[in-house]
Amino acid sequence: MAAAAAGINKQGALATMEPCIRHGRGAHGGNVKVLECGVCEDVFSLQGDKVPRLLLCGHTVCHDCLTRLPLHGRAVRCPFDRQVTELGDSGVWGLKKNFALLELLERLQNGASNQSGMAEDVLKGMGECIIRCDEDESHTASMYCTVCATHLCAECSQHTHSTRTLAKHRRVPLADKPHEKTLCPQHQVHAIEFVCLEEACQSGPLMCCVCKEYGKHQGHKHTVLETEANQIRASILDMAHCIRSFTDEVSEYSRKLVGIVQQIEGGEQIVEDGIGMAHTEHVPGTAESARSCVRAYFADLHETLCRQEEMALSVWTLTSGRG
Repeated sequence: MAAAAAGINKQGALATMEPCIRHGRGAHGGNVKVLECGVCEDVFSLQGDKVPRLLLCGHTVCHDCLTRLPLHGRAVRCPFDRQVTELGDSGVWGLKKNFALLELLERLQNGASNQSGMAEDVLKGMGECIIRCDEDESHTASMYCTVCATHLCAECSQHTHSTRTLAKHRRVPLADKPHEKTLCPQHQVHAIEFVCLEEACQSGPLMCCVCKEYGKHQGHKHTVLETEANQIRASILDMAHCIRSFTDEVSEYSRKLVGIVQQIEGGEQIVEDGIGMAHTEHVPGTAESARSCVRAYFADLHETLCRQEEMALSVWTLTSGRG
């Protein structure tokens, strides 16, 4: 009964991309299995319970099946290789989605016109992203030995590091693999470790131990690459802080200028009347008030002059009549 229900769910999920998948089976055979969860065999979806999520070992399981896996403390075991994946405070929701697979699903759903070419490109790209085990290329690597500098699957890691000496080697998940050091272009077996501080060498200051001791940078002042990088990072952070402070200061001055201009020129203000209706009202600025005061002063002065002129004419008329 459960198997029949799973089959019905799978058929429903396949409905929107059936033409693309049907074409993919002809072109790629088993590759189309990447579209299905290996536990419930339902087709992955772009969202919801069937979203593909990555375990630390590299296997992909749908969100729904992950929630059904038994918890071992704060961890779950991969149903395929039994490798442990620690869960954070978010639980299964905190596991990363398989974005390469989501891209494939999205392109298969949206690209019916050029299904085969797009599916081939994405599947090929996914194949290139998978790191093979250096000991057995049929296996997918899940960890990296920092001493041997090799990519290993869980089985080969256990087998090749079974002795007491090799068991001490530090092995980390692929996500925590340290960045490979850049090799010196002059001495390609040595990594760049130092920076020359001489002014004449600033066009090419990077050097390895051979350059420092025996090459063109022999006897030059130098510093460790990591120290120089940290100083540059600190300088960039300081400059970014200064730029941010300057930008904030300019923004504050700009805000003040806008306020001063509005205070001088005046503007529109939304006010409420007695019945609670909002309307705009012109608020005069200081410049407009000053112009009004000047006009009022000269109008008053003009009125005073007119009165004085009338009085002077009246006096002159009376004086002339008596004469």
